[in-house]
Amino acid sequence: MTRVRDIFASRGMGLALGFALTIATITLAAFAIVYLEVSHEEVNRVGAILTEEARLNVDIPVDSLRAALAARQLSEIRRIDYLAVLNSRGEIILGNLAAAPPVPADGRPHFFDAHAMRGFAVPPAPTILVARSRSSGGELLLGRSLIDAYEVEATLWRALALALAPTVILFIVIAVLFALEAARRFADVNFAIARIMRGDFASRLPVTRRGDEIDQIAVAVNRMLDEIARLVEQLKNAGDNIAHELRAPLAVARAKLESALHHDCGAEQPRVQAALEQLDRASQTIAALLRIADVKEGRHQQRFQNVDLAELCLQTAEFYEPVGEAKGVNVVAAVAGPVVLRGDEDLLREALFNLVGNAVKFTPSGGEVEIAAAAEAGRVCVRVSDTGPGVARADRDRIFQRFFRGGGAESTPGHGLGLNISQAIAELHGLDLRLEESTRGALFVMAPPKRAEAPGA
Repeated sequence: MTRVRDIFASRGMGLALGFALTIATITLAAFAIVYLEVSHEEVNRVGAILTEEARLNVDIPVDSLRAALAARQLSEIRRIDYLAVLNSRGEIILGNLAAAPPVPADGRPHFFDAHAMRGFAVPPAPTILVARSRSSGGELLLGRSLIDAYEVEATLWRALALALAPTVILFIVIAVLFALEAARRFADVNFAIARIMRGDFASRLPVTRRGDEIDQIAVAVNRMLDEIARLVEQLKNAGDNIAHELRAPLAVARAKLESALHHDCGAEQPRVQAALEQLDRASQTIAALLRIADVKEGRHQQRFQNVDLAELCLQTAEFYEPVGEAKGVNVVAAVAGPVVLRGDEDLLREALFNLVGNAVKFTPSGGEVEIAAAAEAGRVCVRVSDTGPGVARADRDRIFQRFFRGGGAESTPGHGLGLNISQAIAELHGLDLRLEESTRGALFVMAPPKRAEAPGA
């Protein structure tokens, strides 16, 4: 129902219905013009016939006039329905009118509606009347009912209704079909964009064989995505190569510093120790970067098997329980039963360790860290929540970026790559790691991506 409502509210449907309405209006206007022309022409034709008949017969003797007008009553084209010959006193001496209507004797046609003809003709009907003065005195009055003309007009209106209704319905159906097709194609494009935004960078916008404007835009965007993917791959490879190249020099430098530290270096010993700590931190950062690259390569998928996330949550809570006790933080696991996911057990454990480790690190004494796993509507879901200060709203959009450390994290050990590693592991398993709203600290959720509305839904 929502999809249908969205389609009818779309701009494409509005344009299509507007086009259908325009065509219907044009058709109605054309029929109206035809109707008015036919109606006007019929009235003019009847008036012209009566004018001509009055001119030809005005001075014919009454006896001859009787025969001539009787013949006209039987004619279809030059038919005369009403006639009257009046003497000089205005009395009807010949004719079929009950009385003489007030028609000027000017020889021109005059229209009288049905109400105006009451008392003059039976049955009263819309009529054209022409009157002329006779040379012998009196008047000749001729008239013709417009019932036939009105029937023609009614036939035209019925024809209009019969022709216009199917025409409008046909155009509306065509408009709906075009709007549905346009909505379906835009839904396909939107769905592809949603997949790309969720991290499926191999996806591309759908292209049909039509080659229309939508396809041209899709092709251009796909080329742009290809170029972006190429540049990102180059940057990633460059970073990985730099990290690989730095491992050996850092290891050599560390070995030399350790050797100097073991040999009494006197007053320089604190500086050597500080340098060793910095080298260790750099080595850990390089190892984390290489770990991210290794996860994103996807080679671990070959080792996928059924993993019980509930059991991993229990193991993680058990591992961090002593660390939490030392800090005064309670670490608990909330699981109700097996939660099975096909994946790499070691990688999933590493992701959970990173999340719980961060939660314990930033939760003050007396707080609590909870790790929970459940299967909701057939979809696995892991939640790690704490009662710490949470993540500042200004930092939420950057929390998963490499090397980013939010406010308050500068004084704690770390290299700002733990969440990025966990996110890469989640994506490898078709999951989405996200920060969600919480009323008590931070809440990280690892679950399948929120469903985008698929085409045809």
